[in-house]
Amino acid sequence: MTKIYYTINLNKVSNRLDQFQEKQKRRRVFAVGFYFFIIIIITALAIGKSVYTQRTINGLKAELAEIQSEIDNLEASSDYLSPEDIFALAELANSRLTWTEKFDVLGKIIPEDVTITGLDYDYQVKALMIKGISKVNPQLEDLDLVVSIINLIKSNKNFSSDFSDIKFHSSNRIKHKGQDIVEFEIACLVGVG
Repeated sequence: MTKIYYTINLNKVSNRLDQFQEKQKRRRVFAVGFYFFIIIIITALAIGKSVYTQRTINGLKAELAEIQSEIDNLEASSDYLSPEDIFALAELANSRLTWTEKFDVLGKIIPEDVTITGLDYDYQVKALMIKGISKVNPQLEDLDLVVSIINLIKSNKNFSSDFSDIKFHSSNRIKHKGQDIVEFEIACLVGVG
C-alpha cells in the first residue's frame, strides 16, 4: 500500500492572517487619510468663508465710512436740515401769527380818536410794539386813557389770542400845532406767558 501523504502548508494560514492584517492596515491608513482629507476640506472651506466674510465686513466698513463722510459734509453745509430744524419749522408753521389778520382786526377795534403811528416787532423782548397817538380826554388821566385802549385790545379775542400779554410800555403828552396829544406805546408779548 502506498502511503498517502498530506502536506499542510502552515504558512498559508499565516499568509491569510498577514493578508488580513495588511488589509486592516490599509483600511486604517485609508480611513485616517480620508478623515484628514475631510478635515483639510472643512478647514479650507472655513478659511474661505472667513476670508469672504472679512472682505464683506471691510467693504461694509468702507461704505459706512463713506456714508458717514457724506453725513458730516451735509451737516457742515448750510443746506443741512436736522430733524430738530424740521420739527421747529413745522411748529412755526402751525403756530405762526398771521400779522395781516391781526393788523386788520386792530384797525377795526381802535377808536376813531386814536391813530396808530407805528408797528414794530422787538426781537429782543419778542413783542409787537404798537405806537399811537390820541387826543387828550379831559375826563381821563393820560395813563388811564392808554389803559382803556389796552383793555379794549385785550377784550378782542381775535387780536389778543396769540399774545401772552398785552401791557403798557410808555406814554408821553406832547403839543402838536397847539393841540395836546398823548403819545403811547403798547407791548404785545408773543410766546408763553
